[in-house]
Amino acid sequence: MLTVQTFRFLAGPQGRATLDWLATRDLSDAQTLPLLDALRRDLPPDLAAAALTLARLRVRAAAKFIRAEVMFFTADALEQASGEIVSAWRARRFAENGYAQIADLGCGIGGDALALAALPGAHVIGLDRDPLRLALARANLAAYGRAADWVRADLTDPLPLRGVRAAFFDPARRAEGRRLFSVRDYAPPLDVIAGWRFDALAVKLAPGVALGELTPYTRAGAGVEFVSAGGELKEAVLWGGELGFAGRCASRADAEETLWPLGAPPPPLSAPRVYLVEPDPAIIRAGLLGELAAHLGITLYRLDESIAYLTGDDPPPAGWVRTWRVLAWMPFQLKRLRAALHERGIGRVTVKKRGSPLSPEETIRLLKLDGGGEEAVVVLTQVAGRHSALICARDETPPAGNGR
Repeated sequence: MLTVQTFRFLAGPQGRATLDWLATRDLSDAQTLPLLDALRRDLPPDLAAAALTLARLRVRAAAKFIRAEVMFFTADALEQASGEIVSAWRARRFAENGYAQIADLGCGIGGDALALAALPGAHVIGLDRDPLRLALARANLAAYGRAADWVRADLTDPLPLRGVRAAFFDPARRAEGRRLFSVRDYAPPLDVIAGWRFDALAVKLAPGVALGELTPYTRAGAGVEFVSAGGELKEAVLWGGELGFAGRCASRADAEETLWPLGAPPPPLSAPRVYLVEPDPAIIRAGLLGELAAHLGITLYRLDESIAYLTGDDPPPAGWVRTWRVLAWMPFQLKRLRAALHERGIGRVTVKKRGSPLSPEETIRLLKLDGGGEEAVVVLTQVAGRHSALICARDETPPAGNGR
């Protein structure tokens, strides 16, 4: 377990030398005992364990931070931290609206403070009640040559801030290694923001947040943004005050693009056509299927009223969607699906599902394919309320444009 004392050791000369050595080693689970034996020749057991844990966290953190190899983490804090692409995307909105002084409430290890402090002329104030996380945040910003003011404070108490108009709030959504799903269980709970008086406030939420729990805030003028990167849904953000808006929007942080709610009706229903279209998960969570069709400039249809798969006769431009060419489709019946695959010389499949009770692994086992011949994608979903299977070409259709 990382403590302030073990952090100070790891941040010191001997600790950094130990971490540099670990960075050259095989850190797999199979090497745990040999590594600990080697470390304990020079270190007490608690420091040896802390060094190995941090070295492994740095490897995991490389997917989020370009300087992960010199940063400091705890497991829960790393799990909750946004990657640099998403944090930078969110921070830009503060800058574009003229906010230079921004409080980072519940700053954790400093992942969001990093992005905020990178804004030209920004002054960031990081608050957290945990002295260890404040120490980690300070070290992590220093690793990038950035700085902030740090304040130890409990966010359920009156905030020790004066004249700060904008804030970013990241409540803890994990406890003892488990996820917290309700905003009432966050630490502190989301309703703490009712007592704050910022001109602009952004709150980071779990991507699967129950929208009904946000009704008191959306009725008061807040908007909800769902953010994806690399085709994965990363987070939801509640934007309030001067940054609020009506409804829900979807953003691709890596493409620096947002699709705003326009009140467009959902696409009409249709049986599968030439192409199967899977919208970006931010689009799905924001409920913007109609806006997506209008943005792409082509006619799209829904397969089912409750499923977000779309279909159409023209390949959509790239960006907001993934697309596969439909080879055949049928109401789901295992024997019929197996025969259709055999007729096409398909012996290997990747299975996707949305709205199907069968798992991909179970479906592959039940199909009992021989593993030879061609490969295809089998999609299990609902078509007009009926469990169906689509056989699609393995490769996604090449994009007809850049989608921007």
